[in-house]
Amino acid sequence: MGLIEELMKNNYLITPSAFYLLNEYYGERFNLGQLIKFAKSKGTFIIDSKLAEDFLSSLGLQVKLPLEDSTPSRPKTEADDRPEIALSEVLGGFESGINELSEDESFGTETAPEVASQSSHEESSISTGEAVLTETLKASSGQTGAEEPNFSEGGSFISTGEVELGESEGGPEVGSGEAPSEEVQAPVSNGLNVESNGYADSEEYYENGNGVKPKMVYGDYGIPIAYVEEEVPEEEKSYSVYSDVVIKPKEGFSYRARDIKDDWKVVFDVKNVKFEVPKAKNAAGKEGEIIVKVYSNYFKSRLRKMKRIIRENPEVGGIIDIAKLSYVQTDEDVTILGLVNSKRETKKGYMFEIEDGTGIMKVFINRNNEESKKFFQIMPDSVVAFRGRYSGRNIFFADKIFLPDVPKFKRKKPPLEEKVYAILLSDIHVGSNKFCEKAFERFLEWLNGEVNNRKEEELVSRVKYMILAGDVVDGIGIYPGQYNELAIPDIFDQYEALANLLRNVPDHITTFIGPGNHDAARTALPQPGFYEEYARPLRKLKNAVIISNPAVVRLHGRDFLIAHGRGIEDVVNFIPNRSHHRPAEAMLDLLKLRHLAPTFGEKVPIAPDPEDTLVIESVPDLFQSGHVHVMEYKIYNGVFLINTGTWQAQTEFQKMVNIVPTPARVPIIDVETARLRAVVRFDQFCEGV
Repeated sequence: MGLIEELMKNNYLITPSAFYLLNEYYGERFNLGQLIKFAKSKGTFIIDSKLAEDFLSSLGLQVKLPLEDSTPSRPKTEADDRPEIALSEVLGGFESGINELSEDESFGTETAPEVASQSSHEESSISTGEAVLTETLKASSGQTGAEEPNFSEGGSFISTGEVELGESEGGPEVGSGEAPSEEVQAPVSNGLNVESNGYADSEEYYENGNGVKPKMVYGDYGIPIAYVEEEVPEEEKSYSVYSDVVIKPKEGFSYRARDIKDDWKVVFDVKNVKFEVPKAKNAAGKEGEIIVKVYSNYFKSRLRKMKRIIRENPEVGGIIDIAKLSYVQTDEDVTILGLVNSKRETKKGYMFEIEDGTGIMKVFINRNNEESKKFFQIMPDSVVAFRGRYSGRNIFFADKIFLPDVPKFKRKKPPLEEKVYAILLSDIHVGSNKFCEKAFERFLEWLNGEVNNRKEEELVSRVKYMILAGDVVDGIGIYPGQYNELAIPDIFDQYEALANLLRNVPDHITTFIGPGNHDAARTALPQPGFYEEYARPLRKLKNAVIISNPAVVRLHGRDFLIAHGRGIEDVVNFIPNRSHHRPAEAMLDLLKLRHLAPTFGEKVPIAPDPEDTLVIESVPDLFQSGHVHVMEYKIYNGVFLINTGTWQAQTEFQKMVNIVPTPARVPIIDVETARLRAVVRFDQFCEGV
């Protein structure tokens, strides 16, 4: 490496003039260590011309930089009346803030090898853009005390225009290829160009001939270093991120929702839950003990919340701890509660093993009992209660099973002054080549007033909220062979594409956006939100609110439980007669168990946080999910359950697992009743359906 690179590697800077002085001797008369040691002794990290002269003097080398021309015989021109241009002005901003060079600082050498120049009578003409001046750089003869050459008044050795070379008196024309035997013409260029010294041309480090200033970069010590990075032409992308999709509201279309006051609140978000991570009791504690403690706290949290929920059922009555059953008479009916560790079918009935934190108990219920049918609704790790009698031999004979469930009746809420609607969507999958982009763009046009009839006009005019329940982009590497089905193979571009589409949503519509398993977010449930560095374009949307998975959004006093719906996978796996084609039934099973993903360690990854935030603690007015790409809805005990389908046509992976999606359908919810108002279909614009 050259002198400049070696110095910068050691966090030292060097000015062009200092480099000109030192480069001839670097490696022959001194090494890098000597120069750095000398600079340290001076208390500086900037090698300027003054320090370079002092350093060379300490080595017995006397050198100077010529600044003024000593030739007085040239006729005076108009340029002579211009003020002198200092070297610091010529070098632009590179040396400002480092060290202002005085006008009498030299720019040459005395005892160094001769600098090439013309003979004393030769002149080189360098244009400043206004007048042609002829100047010569004359090398020193090597004798001490010799007169130093300098620049005449008004002259500049930096060209700001074309270089014009004139004939010298008694010498060959500059650039002709001829040269005196002892002297060679100094190099001249359009800018500061010192040849054969390893330093870059001024067109790269200073203002170029087009007047474009290079990018300013600051070094480790805050000193500006001017340079221009090598421009690498940006590779044109073969795919679109929908930057050209601009949809404006239809002229003259009236939105009634603009006049309706906003009334929304995120009443539950995982990001707002503060976890207390367990710590080791003493210095001898092991990491494994802490991990066990984390899992223990997680299930204790679930038990505590579920116990409160089940106690709200007036039929349950008092609950006895398993450890206290030995004090209960065998003919007395009592109720116990616990986590279901396992369950199995026997010849005469069904056997459970439950645990409540105080002990473990086996529970048996006869198959002739009507309550035994609930055996198939109970998933591993869910919490249930049993009423019956204790046998005294570590077996509890149950007569009744209580699921956490939701109450049969709900208190009515006051009506709204006027109708307001919300749109529920999920699984948009922007970035997939199966994404129904034409259908989604048509939907955005519809939101902006391009409706077909008066009924649709009434619906659109009152839409004030939109909820996106996860899988808003297709992601990368989510399922086998996905890369071959990606229209946008970059996760950053996928979120940019989504943001470009959502920016066309009318600004009076508040959009709530949560993550799913395809998104750039924590894989395990619960998902606090998107990773910021990926989903930054979404956060820039003015009318967007980022929520977690799960989350509860209160719209005009009605609670909407929003979850992506991965728990449906375990329901289909454990409960008979459940399939992905009927997601509302699986959602109903989760609602009865009051948990979004009851089974730990199966298909659905669950993070063992110190608190179980997947428990459905309060009964919602509406429960929305997605994930399985099939639209279906049900009503159960006053709760409206809806799976909102998808905006992606059937993929090859879905064909293998026999999932038939229902894409491009828009359910519109009446917020007052939390019920379905209408479904608007755009699937005719979706290719592959």
